[in-house]
Amino acid sequence: MSIKLIALDMDGTLLNRQKLVSEENASAIKRAMDKGIYVTIATGRMPASAVYFAKQLNMNCPVISCNGGVVKDLNTGKSIYEAHFPKDTITKLISICYQKNWYIRWYIGDTIYIRYVDMDMFLAYKTTKGLNIVEVGDEFEKYTENVTQLVVCDLNGNIQKIQDELSNIFKDKIGLQQNTEYTMDITLPNINKAVGLSKLAQYLQIDKSEIMACGDGDNDLAMIEYAGLGVAMGNAIDDVKNIAQFITKDCDENGIAYVIDKFI
Repeated sequence: MSIKLIALDMDGTLLNRQKLVSEENASAIKRAMDKGIYVTIATGRMPASAVYFAKQLNMNCPVISCNGGVVKDLNTGKSIYEAHFPKDTITKLISICYQKNWYIRWYIGDTIYIRYVDMDMFLAYKTTKGLNIVEVGDEFEKYTENVTQLVVCDLNGNIQKIQDELSNIFKDKIGLQQNTEYTMDITLPNINKAVGLSKLAQYLQIDKSEIMACGDGDNDLAMIEYAGLGVAMGNAIDDVKNIAQFITKDCDENGIAYVIDKFI
């Protein structure tokens, strides 16, 4: 199998539990790129966070963010693919979250919009510097154009309840994915990391059989099934391990370096 593109989830995959890239993983990524292989990030995070880590690693192709809803060129900052919510869906979603006092943030380009600042709701972003966060208060309606993703946060164990309620209200108008015990991503229906990865593969003129995709969570399932070589982290959920062709080491044991050295 000839791998030409490696796609890496961030949290629990490329990043360890301290939300950092180990020296071993960084060195392995460089070795792969030195062999002419493209390496990208495929994350549920916002574009700015994906770009931040990709630039630290000098990655050599566009990166995938918002669970496949955005594919952005690192050099120009322009999107080669971007999916936007209808304005009426966004307005209704945010209104419901405001009414129920659910903490919600949403992304337009590289900006995070929130009702009020609570950094306890940004635990995954603690190692990303320079985020552009805009506090809008109750005047949110002028910030509802070109939204790529929303995230509901709850620290009291209510995420599943919130997901069930939103699913019942919006049905097939939105996609819902729990990536942590305290956050839920809201995407357009039928958007997932496989969609973003297929757009990138088309852009790079690479067949899916030439892609290695690595991940650990439910939002990685689609791209691991899509790629020619699907890799589950040692810390991955069982659903990911069950469909992967290879299980590498834990994210705290340099699992990305291990799988790159094995197959590249």
